[in-house]
Amino acid sequence: MTDRTAPNPLEQPLAHSDEGPWLRTLTDRLVATPQAFLRPEVVTEAVLRDALELVTDAPLEADALSAVRRLGGAALPERLAAQVAAHLVTEPSLRPVLGARAPVDTAAGIEHFTALVGVVPLRQWFGDDPDRHEEVVRALLRCMAIRPRGETHAQSEDRWQSVSTGLRSDALRLAALEQQRAAELAKALADKRAQEAAAQYTHV
Repeated sequence: MTDRTAPNPLEQPLAHSDEGPWLRTLTDRLVATPQAFLRPEVVTEAVLRDALELVTDAPLEADALSAVRRLGGAALPERLAAQVAAHLVTEPSLRPVLGARAPVDTAAGIEHFTALVGVVPLRQWFGDDPDRHEEVVRALLRCMAIRPRGETHAQSEDRWQSVSTGLRSDALRLAALEQQRAAELAKALADKRAQEAAAQYTHV
């Protein structure tokens, strides 16, 4: 069973990944998401339950139903993200991979995936930027420990580093922090040298 308390896969390297469908297959499906999946009044729980039962071809057990209920009670942006995920996971070429897993693992992956709306607003998921389409799809696959067809695990990891808005923002913040620390250190050293020079001058 997936540990839902573990760090989000969007924020850390994956230990392994299974090969899934072609990336283009899922980006095309994302862009073509029916409006019915994006309506706030949609009952998220029902959409997710139907999607998971379709993927696994079996009724959901208690742990998967608990995850579905949590998602159904989430804030609206996370609910809409979960509904988009429900549309994506039912892609026929993805279903064989997910169908071999426990439904709770797929539900847990969707829970992790919904965190993406905190970094990439939902309105950007369907815009004209192909990098954002790729980011959304890679994020979902990553939360399922799946890589696009034709990519090695290492290639998939590298590409995620390139397109992840969150990781790039973190890198920029770290760089800015290091720059600030270097400037503070340089100022402290300059102040110390000035004090030492002043002390030598007064004792001449």
